[in-house]
Amino acid sequence: MSRHVTVVHLWAGCPKSANSKWQRFLAVVRRCRQEGWRNVLVLSRMPDDAALTEPFTEVGCEIVLQRRSRGNFDAGSIWRTYRLLRRLKCDVFHCHNDHTSPLIGAALARVPARIWSKLAMSSHYEQAIAPTGIHRIQASVRLSGVLAHRIHTVSDAVGQELIALGIAKDKVQTIRCPVDLARYDGADGRSFRRELGSGQQDLWVTAIGHAVPVKGWDVLVRAFGQVVGEFPQAQLALVGSSDDNGERDFGQAIRALVHEAGLAARVRFLGHRCDIPGCLAGSDVFVLPSRSEGQPLALMEAMAAGRPCIAAAVGGVPETITHGETGLLFEREKVEQLADRLRSVLADTFLRRRLGAAARKSSSAFGLETYVEAVFALYCSLLEKNGRFAE
Repeated sequence: MSRHVTVVHLWAGCPKSANSKWQRFLAVVRRCRQEGWRNVLVLSRMPDDAALTEPFTEVGCEIVLQRRSRGNFDAGSIWRTYRLLRRLKCDVFHCHNDHTSPLIGAALARVPARIWSKLAMSSHYEQAIAPTGIHRIQASVRLSGVLAHRIHTVSDAVGQELIALGIAKDKVQTIRCPVDLARYDGADGRSFRRELGSGQQDLWVTAIGHAVPVKGWDVLVRAFGQVVGEFPQAQLALVGSSDDNGERDFGQAIRALVHEAGLAARVRFLGHRCDIPGCLAGSDVFVLPSRSEGQPLALMEAMAAGRPCIAAAVGGVPETITHGETGLLFEREKVEQLADRLRSVLADTFLRRRLGAAARKSSSAFGLETYVEAVFALYCSLLEKNGRFAE
């Protein structure tokens, strides 16, 4: 049977590097292309590095530029999406995070298979506040739950949050985002350590994210400040941008916190990096201090790299780490508890090796091929349900 299908992948932004998100988008496009399907990738702008789009165009993927929605109910976004999908005769519309306005447009265009990938917990969870008034209704999320034929969640925790809002359980499907494990096999961390001027005895604690409150860098800096006097060889690397729009204020606050704590000589701000496998290979401990996570790719990458990991027990993290076996967990924002976990791993070489080896072994469940086949099967099942495979 010849299946003539057009799939529109809404990125809702643009790639900055060939990270795990970029890898999974490309892998899904390639899988669809194997079936002869047409792929269209929607970006808000072209990336600065043309190498990030070339692999897509090489497999015949078309790239369309369209502004992100401005708010949850953006009439312009609805109209643009409707016109685009009608013009393309879209069969599968898959949106990632930017959802309500695009899904309204897709529903008006009568797209037969509409998928929303929900990658994070709700914003009130990130802020540790109970929603009040109209925010308790979460109209945007509920409407998206009605309009989407299937909601792909990256962890059971994200799915349970949706179900608690009354979204039909049979619409919610957990497919954990993948890591390209091959990128971390044999990664060399020597250049990373040379760049930092690191001695052989130095112990590098690394966090990967960016300078926004939800990533919890302030929690890590405070905890590091409590233990640094006991471990003169300990250093802290914060990997991720801190100067982009929406990051500057918090980034400056983190830098001020570092100086106030007298840690300027022990903390390095490394900015956005494209060599994450090397950064992880050159690190001794990885910490994820986030206030909220749907399913943390940075943590999964660190596990794939065989690093001993310490992470806040938020969102999908407890589904990823088994405390004491494949890593260590601490309660959200508990600085003293994080400090205790840091003491444990910094003081015990055997513990670091044991946790790192167990993390690497468990990361086999995060493989890219497993994810791609699950997403492709989802596309097929929705198309078959709606009778849209053409002879």
